[in-house]
Amino acid sequence: MSGREGPESAASLNARGMDLTAGERYEEAIAAFDRALDLEPGNAGLRYNRGEAYRRAGRSAEAQADLEAVLAVEGESADLFLALGLVAYEADDFDLASSRYERALVLRSDYPEAWNDLGVVEFRRGEYAKARKDFEKAVSLDPGYAEAWLNLADSYSELGLDGERRAALAKGRSLGARGEDEE
Repeated sequence: MSGREGPESAASLNARGMDLTAGERYEEAIAAFDRALDLEPGNAGLRYNRGEAYRRAGRSAEAQADLEAVLAVEGESADLFLALGLVAYEADDFDLASSRYERALVLRSDYPEAWNDLGVVEFRRGEYAKARKDFEKAVSLDPGYAEAWLNLADSYSELGLDGERRAALAKGRSLGARGEDEE
């Protein structure tokens, strides 16, 4: 069913890997990225994409190795530190996750996803006032960021700010997010 002429290219394998990752077929995606990297071993974009597939497959050590290899080649970027923060967070290394999100924010202070993810770490640590400020920053930068609105509602709840919680929850739901049920 291939129907293709000639050998696979790194670009076509990358596109296939991205499609497989989006379809939650992570091991197949990793195999496609492996084949692409065989063709273009120095391609940092391929390594980044494979790192994301590893992360989603729950293979945090391999994800971290790929992302750190990209960091060594490409240098610092906010997106890369956000990805490294996600790997650390999913490994329950909140100190490392925080430092990676904070580095992303040094590189790009207007990065709502990094503000949101830093808030999630602080929320998990029970630092609800800090989390609130981070979620508020995320939604001020991107008022359409539904997940951040729900996270903000959760922090308001923990802080006993019921009116604010209801407003944030309603805003998140109006943007299509699903969250806790209203009383």
